[in-house]
Amino acid sequence: MSTTIPGVSQYSASKSPLVVQKGVQTKPESFFEIIKDTKTKRVLNYLGNGLSSASSLLTFLNGNLNWFDSIQEKLESLSETLSKFALTTIGCIGTVDLWQKKNPFSCLGYALLIPISLLTKGYDSWVARGFSYGACNAVVIIDRREVMDEKGEPVLDENKNIQTMSGDFSKKSWSDGFTTTYKESFKMLKELYKKPSRIKDFSHALLVTTLFQMLGPIPGLFGYKATEAAIRNISSVVGDAALLLDKKDNHADSQKSNIVNLKSPIVQSSILWICTATIDLLKRFDFISNNINNLTELSSLFDRSASIRFTQGVLNIKESKT
Repeated sequence: MSTTIPGVSQYSASKSPLVVQKGVQTKPESFFEIIKDTKTKRVLNYLGNGLSSASSLLTFLNGNLNWFDSIQEKLESLSETLSKFALTTIGCIGTVDLWQKKNPFSCLGYALLIPISLLTKGYDSWVARGFSYGACNAVVIIDRREVMDEKGEPVLDENKNIQTMSGDFSKKSWSDGFTTTYKESFKMLKELYKKPSRIKDFSHALLVTTLFQMLGPIPGLFGYKATEAAIRNISSVVGDAALLLDKKDNHADSQKSNIVNLKSPIVQSSILWICTATIDLLKRFDFISNNINNLTELSSLFDRSASIRFTQGVLNIKESKT
């Protein structure tokens, strides 16, 4: 007969470790349970994107300052490898997180990020991820969507603050996540048709630019690479400018302010992604790329830095209390 001694680890007949707390035996956490933990996702976010950002910066500087010409080719190869590692890591993190939140569109977007990142070359990676990134935006669009009445007017809370929806459907169902996203998207498009000035609203602006961003890769399938890159980068600049409108945080006063909320990780990512898209567009002009080397790595530096903050913003999304 076995006995359990408080504070002492026990082993089952199969020799698998058990965690003992106050005399109660519990099974060790599974790998999937560890991945689902928010702290784990945050560590992987900073680790993957951080390593890629540092490698991209070193590659860009070495390529232009000629510190060690003999290792530049290896640095470029390492930079692309670490970028793929970061993107697949973020794809996994986002897929798990949005699966937990039962948000189908953004979950699919993050899942697609994995094969797209692995199958595309570094030069074309940013453009090829247009559709995937667009789908990832869905969770933020709905999370910042204002709660509207039947007349299309915002519903205020008892303190006269604007109420917003949530991209977290974890306590609801997958069908709720699906229907809410597509119904609210169509509603926003109708609202824009009736009142174009709503384009100044966060969710409306981001929805429109996201649709163009997702359409960007289509011309590339037919060989129109320049058109693909132009649509992707211009829509991204405009879309990321829309992210600057983000007001959702823990401070009600920010909703009433016209000042950009630089404390928001979504706003921080928007600034960095505007730099990403601008550099990716400029590198396609020969007179620029011939004078500045490794612009792909510079673009990747801003892209991975932006991903750190945007991913953090997605992880911060919780179920609405309204």
